Amino acid sequence: MARSQLAMQVPVEVLAPQLDLTEVLTKTAAIEELFKTAFIPTDRTSQYFRWLDELRLLKQCGRVIGPRQIGKSRSSVHYREEDRKRVSCVTAWSNSSSKRLFSQILKDINHAAPRGRRQDLRPRLAGCLDPFGIELLLVDNADNLQREALLDLKQLHEESGVPVILIGGQDLDSSLQNFDLLTCFPTLFEFDRLDQNDFQKTLRTIELDILALPQASNLSEGTPFEILATSTEAHIGVLIKILTKAVLHSLKKGHGKVDEAILRNIATRYGKRYVPPEARRNHHLTDG
Repeated sequence: MARSQLAMQVPVEVLAPQLDLTEVLTKTAAIEELFKTAFIPTDRTSQYFRWLDELRLLKQCGRVIGPRQIGKSRSSVHYREEDRKRVSCVTAWSNSSSKRLFSQILKDINHAAPRGRRQDLRPRLAGCLDPFGIELLLVDNADNLQREALLDLKQLHEESGVPVILIGGQDLDSSLQNFDLLTCFPTLFEFDRLDQNDFQKTLRTIELDILALPQASNLSEGTPFEILATSTEAHIGVLIKILTKAVLHSLKKGHGKVDEAILRNIATRYGKRYVPPEARRNHHLTDG
């Protein structure tokens, strides 16, 4: 059973209010490293892990569908890390074939012969999953799989009995339906953005356990929360990038917390298309 807990892997010390540039950069780098290595538990990921546990028990295939930057990949990797000996998790490359995908899986489970011809790789993989103790296969970015790879994954499940979970966006469902394979991966987990309560709890966790700044930023309350909720739409990937940049600029300005004005300036510009000055002026005149 997978455990959902914050994995604190890089110690971060609270810095004194007066910071020089070296300290600012060191602190920001430590925060960036924590965001990369630490797992931030949410109610959504707990639901996801229970769903994966259920499919492992039932030996049924399924699919995880949700938008980008929502936390699907990081959660899947964490689930695998918590049970490394019994779960394989790989990421499909662009236009991935069966040969490439099955070589990745064989390499991931430390098989001595991860390469070969397509017609040899599937039976080799099917024959080693049970002896290797593998109970679940997670395939991230499954939108990238060729039709032959999806068909071979279906056949792999039938031959080995090990459930296969495909992870991707709406294009994955469209591909499966077009290839008449939707019923082969019937159980759906909708990995959507966090609801308000879950988002607020996540912000509190990030502020206390990852940012760990000298002063409280109160990111889960009032105006800072409204800024982050609006600009990120509760997408964890976007949130992490905005906060990392906001911390850097706030510390460089001598603040001991995430400054609200700096946060607003960064958040309102992040991921937005460039608008020429003339168009901006015309827009303001029209609004006026």
